[in-house]
Amino acid sequence: MWATVLSTGKIFGGLFLGWGIGANDSANVFGTAVATNSVRFRTAVILIAIFVVFGSILEGPKLFDEMKFSKQCTDTLALIATMAAALTVTFITYLSIPTSTSQAAVGAFMGIAVAGAGVGSVDWGKFMTMLICWIVNPIVSVFLCMALLKIFGRLLNVSVKSPRVRDRLIRGGLIVFGCYGAYALGANNVVVTTAPYYHAGMFGAVGSPGAARLAATVGGISIAVGALTYSRRVMLTIGKKITPLSPFSALMVVLTHSLALHIFTQMKVPVSSSQAVVGAVIGVGLYHGAKTVNRRTLVNIFLGWLTTPLIAAALSFGGAWLLG
Repeated sequence: MWATVLSTGKIFGGLFLGWGIGANDSANVFGTAVATNSVRFRTAVILIAIFVVFGSILEGPKLFDEMKFSKQCTDTLALIATMAAALTVTFITYLSIPTSTSQAAVGAFMGIAVAGAGVGSVDWGKFMTMLICWIVNPIVSVFLCMALLKIFGRLLNVSVKSPRVRDRLIRGGLIVFGCYGAYALGANNVVVTTAPYYHAGMFGAVGSPGAARLAATVGGISIAVGALTYSRRVMLTIGKKITPLSPFSALMVVLTHSLALHIFTQMKVPVSSSQAVVGAVIGVGLYHGAKTVNRRTLVNIFLGWLTTPLIAAALSFGGAWLLG
């Protein structure tokens, strides 16, 4: 089965999209730790690569049957959708803006659905559920991070008096929570890389656990490769350009991001890793005073979130229309 899947060039779109997740969204996991010099970049990307594959294989398959917006999906349409999403994410990544790969993928899937069978064929109820989760995700992350800063800050001040011990605990926590964040990223986002190919039957019978597991494994590996090869630029944007972060604040950002992704994974909804971490970083800025937040960087990020699904939808619709 592996040879069959990898021998066709049509899977390239999913692999490219997975690479884009690794290059862009994996920065959310260790970006704050790397920017505060708490974890080396090389150590960070190796840990991301390992744990994102674990998360993809162990929990990623549960989302695959939910990621379908139209009744018909062929291998050609799957290629068009994933390539449209991947090109969109790559362009936004080149601009060093954290973007939403899950939104790009969903936008692209909607584009091929509309091009293939019209607006009426789309499962709009499922799309609206995802849209609500996308809106809630960064808002929840803002307030969750502020709460964690207050709770864990008090616990740390009361229970750990030695600055050296406190520093070691925070650095160790950044590694532990970073690994958890990579696991949650794989579990939640791997579905957008290979779900169209899964629904086209390229990984085996649709609905079988083995087919979903294989699709998640392939997608997880592609995410790991993206993290290893092209994630440094977005890491610096996340860690330094929104608001100044201390190692403790960085720790709370990573924990917030990881919890948010894992919660939505249990709800079987792929959400934006970038929105979770940016919401958490905004929470840090608001906790220490709104003046510390770089509003210009935030405007660029919000524009990236708004345009990402629209660009991906337009590209996939155009591709499906031309080849159809």
